[in-house]
Amino acid sequence: MTKRVRLREELSRQRTSLLTEWNFSLVPPSERASYADPADQASNDFEQDLTIQVRTRMIARLKRIERALQLTQTKSYGCCRQCRKAIPYARLTVQPDALFCVSCLARMERQHYGH
Repeated sequence: MTKRVRLREELSRQRTSLLTEWNFSLVPPSERASYADPADQASNDFEQDLTIQVRTRMIARLKRIERALQLTQTKSYGCCRQCRKAIPYARLTVQPDALFCVSCLARMERQHYGH
């Protein structure tokens, strides 16, 4: 089995896992309850906001996985979007949806955070 096939299988496994997790989390959201106690209200609001953030991250992760799965069908998969060099297999085994090599990602983060 080639490295690319192993990575594609890992991406598919991650997608299946995320979709399963998503299905379990699809309990219909309750309407915003009103509590007489401000602490209870704040706790409820915080919990609902946290649920929304988790779902938003799951959707973003799923999109990255779907894009990577599509890229595995092309020569572009496993190539850094910045320097165009091959992303090391060791990095792809840890993060098969990686778009950048570690060097370019570190450089971009330094520029973004001004370091």
